[in-house]
Amino acid sequence: MVMPSWWNLSRLLQVLVGGLALATVGGFFGVYAWWLDVLADFRVQYALAAVVLFGACLAWRRKKEAVLALALLIPNGWTVYTNWGDADDVSGALKIVSYNIYFKNLDIAPAFDFLRRENADVVVVTEATDVWRTAFKDLSDVYPHQFFGPLYKGVNDKPHRIGILAKRRWMKTGVEWSDASARAYAIWVRFPAASPSLTVAGVHLLNPILHPASFQKAENEALATLVKRFDGPVVVAGDFNMTPFSTRFGRLLKEADLRRATGGLNTTWPSLLTPLGLGLDHFLVSSKVKRAAMRVGPRLWSDHRPIVGTFDLER
Repeated sequence: MVMPSWWNLSRLLQVLVGGLALATVGGFFGVYAWWLDVLADFRVQYALAAVVLFGACLAWRRKKEAVLALALLIPNGWTVYTNWGDADDVSGALKIVSYNIYFKNLDIAPAFDFLRRENADVVVVTEATDVWRTAFKDLSDVYPHQFFGPLYKGVNDKPHRIGILAKRRWMKTGVEWSDASARAYAIWVRFPAASPSLTVAGVHLLNPILHPASFQKAENEALATLVKRFDGPVVVAGDFNMTPFSTRFGRLLKEADLRRATGGLNTTWPSLLTPLGLGLDHFLVSSKVKRAAMRVGPRLWSDHRPIVGTFDLER
């Protein structure tokens, strides 16, 4: 097959560098459109693409394209660098594991081995099917207190729910519904004040690509309102379906007065591509949490990797 005369490697490099330029610039205008903000989620991939294209352009003697690729590396690389951080645990502190199980996942044993090894104080799970909810009874020796939200079934999904498991008894629980998406986007538990008072919320926000973007926006706004209802330390854990590079993530932190646990990029999805994937799972904490650190757990049999957080609570 003979390729058209206009289609050669030089032309391909021009198209790729031009496309990278559009995606890079567009991601900085996420405040104007949700789909532009989704472009911002891929800063790590843009930085890597810029490096590869810079080398390819030099090898093919495409000087203008090489200069542009290098120029595109600067904003993308800097954005990634500023989110790089130390992943050390906060020693002697509260430990929480957050894990998106994936509704198709039936490999329970590896996950339970991981949870027993980590021996966290609290576990937050998302996409827990009824099979998993029943199986979690086998962890009652470690986590006697288990609370699950209502079932949710998306398009082509098995019904699943958010769950929270804990070693200590809580004094209150709650389920939070979104009027826009008509689903429970979060559940929470509140522990007694003598511990000290602590609220842990498990969240699973909808993906703006697979669902109307207005749904995630409404759930973000509802979550910000929810967090403000609680006094004392608050930890919000789960699958947010957005990276720290996005405008919508920054808006959530600002409106809810939260900050992300330190620990760097912590890419969790898709699990087979990490650390080159996206950081969609997070721990967000209120100002009354002194220190918060997170790290990524092992690859299990989910499309997400779990995250492990350690927290020093204000007393």
